[in-house]
Amino acid sequence: MQGYTRVCLECQQKQLRVPINANGEVMRPASVTEQEVKTAGSEKRRDKFLAVLLRHIKACRIDASEKLLVIGGSWQDVDLLMCAGFKDITLSNFHPELEGDAQPSLQGKVKLLAVDAEQVDLPDGSFDCVFAHEVLHHCRSPHRALCEMLRVASKHVVLLEPNDSLSMRVLTWAGFSFPYEIFSVVYHGYEAGGVRDSCIPNFIYRWNANEVRKTVSSYLAEYVSLVHARPYWDFNIDERELSMRKETRIHAITSIMGAKTFLVALRALQVVLNRIPVLRRQGNKFFCCIEKTEELQPWLTAGDGKIAFNPSFKRRPSECFYPIESQLESRRIS
Repeated sequence: MQGYTRVCLECQQKQLRVPINANGEVMRPASVTEQEVKTAGSEKRRDKFLAVLLRHIKACRIDASEKLLVIGGSWQDVDLLMCAGFKDITLSNFHPELEGDAQPSLQGKVKLLAVDAEQVDLPDGSFDCVFAHEVLHHCRSPHRALCEMLRVASKHVVLLEPNDSLSMRVLTWAGFSFPYEIFSVVYHGYEAGGVRDSCIPNFIYRWNANEVRKTVSSYLAEYVSLVHARPYWDFNIDERELSMRKETRIHAITSIMGAKTFLVALRALQVVLNRIPVLRRQGNKFFCCIEKTEELQPWLTAGDGKIAFNPSFKRRPSECFYPIESQLESRRIS
């Protein structure tokens, strides 16, 4: 319903509201909405992602006053996070030209760091929250980058990545999606946009809740953690991008029916798919928030400054410490 509003954490304090339209997209001010956002080699708006982020800030117990590190980020990430209410933002990338690309309105408000996502030269727990928007699949080892984010974050890790679902596997198999991100390299003049921002197209590593759960359980084996996951559909593409994507069957379809007509149909389909939970979970995007805790696993005990196995631990038959995949979008890892 047009005009429906959702309150983010900072806005609660100021009694301001962030409007969300019927499609779940944030109704941002004209000065912000008109600003195009550059993502993975193409200029895109992130309204849908911002709406998802705002919806889950409270559910994931994220305080907008948290000290936040953006991994592999851009100034568009900063703009989005400020719209979500975050203020203490540190922007990192391994490109030194970040400072020169700064928007005048954001200069002086954000700290800059030169950081490699796969080898973050920062102490453990040095930031409350670590954020990455479509970065992990550009790494040589996406899992290593996620583990580095888990190490540096003391409370939360927030990420958006391509979703690994049955529908996306079928679309890739049928030729409607391509397993390598060739378009991004083409957009960057065949010089960047691929693996570690090189000219080599990266494999699009897709994530799901179970993949994250296994990674977190392996890296943080001592502690109980929470994973909040929300797959959804977001066909964030325009006519120009469609004309450049010639590696899939979609190019053949648009050459027949026209890019504009195809996009209208795609937008309508996106709304329908996101309104039906079972279909939304098959989406192309994967939003995830990992919530770290200081609670030890029940078979461990702490004493004398170290963690040790608890000899008195006995598992009850009803207890399951490695939950199977379920329809729950927020689950406890224990």
